[in-house]
Amino acid sequence: MGVSLFAYGTLQLPEVMAAVAGRTFDAVPAWLSDHACYRLRHRVYPGLRRETGVITPGTLFLGLGPRDLARLDRFEDAFYTRIEVTVSTAALDCLAAQVYLIPPRSEYLLVYRGWSLDDFIRTRGQAYVRRCRRRFR
Repeated sequence: MGVSLFAYGTLQLPEVMAAVAGRTFDAVPAWLSDHACYRLRHRVYPGLRRETGVITPGTLFLGLGPRDLARLDRFEDAFYTRIEVTVSTAALDCLAAQVYLIPPRSEYLLVYRGWSLDDFIRTRGQAYVRRCRRRFR
């Protein structure tokens, strides 16, 4: 069965997720309560922090195994911490999932402006996907 991963940034793109993990996954739209997604200083991808009253939309990838998580851990920067959270989907509430979070000791990296997947796709998406494919051949 595996575990689920909540993606809120570039990993939401199926092409990025497949390049990094080495395979595709079933996925559904989801959201995470009490967490906010912000831009990161000098990076094109966002970071997530706990923030009461904020809901972050994303994608829930299903059925990840230990090898998949190990590849994702190598992909993510060292300042992220992978933790378990509870996410919601249109069909179900309270689903356990893993997520990459910016811990309080690394919040200095956050730029408190929103990050948009649509803007990312339009401005950097194709080049980022190519870079991920090259890195994880």
